[in-house]
Amino acid sequence: MATLLSKTAEYGLRAVLYIALNQTDGKSIKKWIDAEEIARDLKIPQHFLAKVIQKLVKAGIIYSKRGKSGGFRLRKSPEKLKLLDIVFALDGGKLLKDCVLGLPNCSDKSPCPVHNYWRNIREEIKQMFSEKTVKELLKEDLKI
Repeated sequence: MATLLSKTAEYGLRAVLYIALNQTDGKSIKKWIDAEEIARDLKIPQHFLAKVIQKLVKAGIIYSKRGKSGGFRLRKSPEKLKLLDIVFALDGGKLLKDCVLGLPNCSDKSPCPVHNYWRNIREEIKQMFSEKTVKELLKEDLKI
């Protein structure tokens, strides 16, 4: 089954959730999470994860610290980090712009057969991703 998110966005969301779950002891930041641990535990190819994390660092979503005791931490608190911030950092809003059928010329002026339906669904997705925070997802019993 196809997903709406790219692999990049999917892995990025999962990595951010993993970091949020593992960087704290519930009260304070506890440790830096290294990419090798994230890749191993989430079963994501490490070379691909490195590119995803690099984009998240560049977008200001996570901190990066080099060295033996280095790794990654969230730059924002989980209650302030919206899912849309992560998806936009990784895909540039592609999910909310592209034709769901992948047709290059689909637009409001030249719609594909499902354009108007997808536009409504896309707006609902955008609203949900704009409202949902990482903290809210962490409250769920997620299997990331």
